Amino acid sequence: MMPLVAVAHGSRDPRSARAVAAALDTVRAENPGLDVRLAFLDLNTPSVGQVLDALAADGHRQVAVVPLLLGSAFHARVDLPALLHEAQQRHPLLEVLCSPILGDDDLLVDAARDLITATGVSADDPSVGIAVCAVGSRRPEANRATELVVPRILAGTAWTQAAACFATTGPSVGTTLADLTSRGAHTVVLTPWILAPGLLWDRACAEADSLGHVRVAQTLARHDAVARVITERYTEAVHRRRGLRVA
Repeated sequence: MMPLVAVAHGSRDPRSARAVAAALDTVRAENPGLDVRLAFLDLNTPSVGQVLDALAADGHRQVAVVPLLLGSAFHARVDLPALLHEAQQRHPLLEVLCSPILGDDDLLVDAARDLITATGVSADDPSVGIAVCAVGSRRPEANRATELVVPRILAGTAWTQAAACFATTGPSVGTTLADLTSRGAHTVVLTPWILAPGLLWDRACAEADSLGHVRVAQTLARHDAVARVITERYTEAVHRRRGLRVA
């Protein structure tokens, strides 16, 4: 069975690596015999290169890489492809398949909605306002992708007041939460379009705490949908290589 290398962003906050590792434990539990390894783009070890070097040393000739990224920003478009190319230059007999990012998969959108209701609000309450917070990017297209997730999270609910906000760019968390309240939301929930906890998410939560009346949802890695999407990306990559149709 082809090994799976899950590539996370990396963080100085150890909670981030633990959250991702827990999701991969679920992948292993649901796929007995699958060799699942975690690599990081930055700030943590092992690096992508180290993991691929180890797999080549173990005699593997094919590996499927799944980027644990929600947006198509610099890491997805430039960093990771360069690292994979370098690894293949070092190991010409190692074929590295790379799946699409986790992105805005329907399962993750549903997971975000579940995590909102887990804060105690009702999907049938039109007075609930939702602020969907992503890290943010210098690329307007990447931020626009987060904005497009917002109405999908609202689907099937009575929620109508919702907006995207960002931890590193505008609109800010505080501005967005205040705007939702001014527009008539009686209960406001800050929900992360962020995979795992870390310093930037803490910053967003601190802004919410300063307002004193905001509920805060868990990051996406707390939901079992993340493991399912990782497995789907892996399966799609393997089947594409073998010319098979994914059911």
